[in-house]
Amino acid sequence: MKINEAAKQLRTSAWTLRYYEQIGIMAPIARVSGMRDYSDADLAQIKGILDLRDCGVTIEEIKQFQVAESSEEQREILTDQAAELRDQIDHLQESLERLETKITDLPTQKLQASAAC
Repeated sequence: MKINEAAKQLRTSAWTLRYYEQIGIMAPIARVSGMRDYSDADLAQIKGILDLRDCGVTIEEIKQFQVAESSEEQREILTDQAAELRDQIDHLQESLERLETKITDLPTQKLQASAAC
């Protein structure tokens, strides 16, 4: 499968696929007549990378995940990211609650610029 087809199927850009290959988080793609030819195994690997990225795992952490010598090391990377997401959710929940309070209170008081989020 050519790069544009792969990108479309994976809902990403051809640039992203080239970049991932360039930085080494995926194996070099086989070429046919000088053009990348993505196999089902390549697509599966990229789906895994994109899934980790969607979960907020950094490129550097993905590299660490890939070279981890044990599932325990991989688990630690994912556990750390889960904790980070929980912290972000907590912060967003607090922000939402402050905004909801401001919305509720708005008819009775003027919004102070210094009290904004």
